[in-house]
Order: sequence, then structure tokens, then C-alpha cells
Amino acid sequence: MMDLISLKTYNDLQPDLSEVMRYAGAPKTAEPDAQILSCLAELGEILGRLCWRRFPIERQGAWLDLGFCRTPSASLSINLKGCSSLVLFAGTLGIGIDRFLAKYGRLSPARALWFQAIGAAGIEALCNAFCEELPQLLAEDGQPVRIRPRYSPGFGDFGLEYQPFIFSALDCQKNLGLTLTDSLLMSPTKSVTALVGICDEER
Repeated sequence: MMDLISLKTYNDLQPDLSEVMRYAGAPKTAEPDAQILSCLAELGEILGRLCWRRFPIERQGAWLDLGFCRTPSASLSINLKGCSSLVLFAGTLGIGIDRFLAKYGRLSPARALWFQAIGAAGIEALCNAFCEELPQLLAEDGQPVRIRPRYSPGFGDFGLEYQPFIFSALDCQKNLGLTLTDSLLMSPTKSVTALVGICDEER
């Protein structure tokens, strides 16, 4: 079972302001101020694009065959316990926020910090929107499936060295305009790759 790549667009994403504050390192008791609201207004509508594909999971001793790569990751094996398939996805907010980061990195480091935090919370909002919708997208006989928490390269012992396999499996450059640097970081920077296990339990 290896599905075709599907594409989705999420318009007008709303980053959680408490998450923006957290990513900016603000005290827990701090309230959003005028500068945050000004940055959000300048940024305008936050649009996220995403591509995804379903793969089977096979366990081969200490190794996992994920359909797009093989890995001995123990932490990922725990995350995918009870799953015989997964959804692999990549998402991005595009180049817009990177342009603001470059602009204010020169003109206003404080404002750049807020754009960095807004971007981080924005990509989190994109992932949340997709994962909330995913059980219904995968519904069988009208019954939503159960899924595991998403898991990204760089967590636990599932390192960034798996990014090229993900990019190849999803054709990220063609579908999203995403590229990888030599150090395996993504461009545009406010982007994410992750996988989500699909539970086998009775629904």
C-alpha cells in the first residue's frame, strides 16, 4: 500500500498568541503587546501548503521499514507501536516570513524575533490543522481512524539524515518549492516534515 501524493492548502492560519509568546521566550505572565499585533498585521494572511502520502510499516527485527526508508530508531518504533501504516507529510508557510526575517534582521532585531516566533507558531498551527483533519481524510467506511502523535526528523534517535528520503518520497521541491541545505535544514525555514502512525486498533 503506497498511495499517491496528495496536496492541501490551509488559508488564514491563526497562530496561537500564547505559543508566539513562548517561542519568543517571553515570561509566562506576559501579554501580547502592540508590536506582536503590528507584526501580524504586516504579515497579513498566513497561508500553509502541505503534501502527504501513506506508506506501509514493516518490522524487521530491530529495524523499521517505513516504505520510504529503513531505520533502527528505537524512539520511532515506540511512537509507531500498534501501527501498520503511516502518513508522511511536509508543510511550509512559504518564503514570505523568511523575507521579513531577513529585512528585520538588519533593521530591527526585536521585530525579527517576533516574526521568528510567529513563524514557529504558524507552522505549528499548520501541523495541528492537518493532524486534526487527518482521521477523517483516512476514514474507512465513514469511520475516522485513530492516529499517533506526529514525529519529525531530529527527535530522539530519528535524525536529520532521513530528510533526503522524505524529500524524495514526497517530491518536496516540485510540490512545495522546498529544498534542503547541505546541513539538512529546510528552505523556506518555516517548514516541517513529519510522520503520523495510523493505529490498527478496533475503531
